[in-house]
Amino acid sequence: MPPAANSDETLTGIDQVAETDAGPARAGAAASADPQRRCIATMESRPQHEMIRFVLSPDAVVTPDLAGRLPGRGAWVTSSREVVDLAVKKGAFARAFKAQAKTPPDLAKQVEQLLSRRVLDQLGLAKRAGELILGFEQVRESIRGEKPACLIEASDGAADGRDKVLALLRGVHSGQGERLENLELPPVTGCFSADELGMALGRERVIHACLKQGRFANSWMGELARLSGFRPVFWPAGWPSPDARQSVDGSAGAPGEKIEDAVARASGGDPPDPLV
Repeated sequence: MPPAANSDETLTGIDQVAETDAGPARAGAAASADPQRRCIATMESRPQHEMIRFVLSPDAVVTPDLAGRLPGRGAWVTSSREVVDLAVKKGAFARAFKAQAKTPPDLAKQVEQLLSRRVLDQLGLAKRAGELILGFEQVRESIRGEKPACLIEASDGAADGRDKVLALLRGVHSGQGERLENLELPPVTGCFSADELGMALGRERVIHACLKQGRFANSWMGELARLSGFRPVFWPAGWPSPDARQSVDGSAGAPGEKIEDAVARASGGDPPDPLV
């Protein structure tokens, strides 16, 4: 069996792969942009962007480190509610850190809340950078000009307005006579309420928004992918309405669904049964 690179960027035999890293990356240190990390719960290796880093606080409490910048050794867990719960159940944190590790019973809920706040904060940065379009008419005008990276709809927005935006998106950016497996349509997310979006974006309420293609969109979609392991982020239950299904091929995203699957499902195909 070939040797595997551990999280300290050294080569070891597979049985000696470290379960924790040596700490946050040093500024200027040469390292992979997206190294493989080993999940302490499933023992599977995944790209770092699909995982959550945890550290021990000074009083030995397991603490999520979403940005990967907190000092000390870090243990990595696949970004999924089920896997975080499994790590707690198996006592994987104490084993990985080789020390007492106090795991909050609501650790998965903490991660979801922190990820949600991180996703919303990044939307605020995108707005300030001019990469986020807000408002029904403004979004429709933007869609006519270029394909957005992602369409954002408030979970409690009216179906009529949402259906019109989705129909326009479909009409302008779907291919003619081509298979839709090429991801011609951008994903549509609706995991935040109008009040949540408004608070993050400095408005009373936000119903419709879209994110332009570019660096901000790539970063935001990565965080959204991690959040998808804890809550449905694409095509929430009840979306789209029966009328919209005639004009937009979409589906209800499943909790934990990978972002590429959600994008593919938003781009075409028969919708599965709604979430319950």
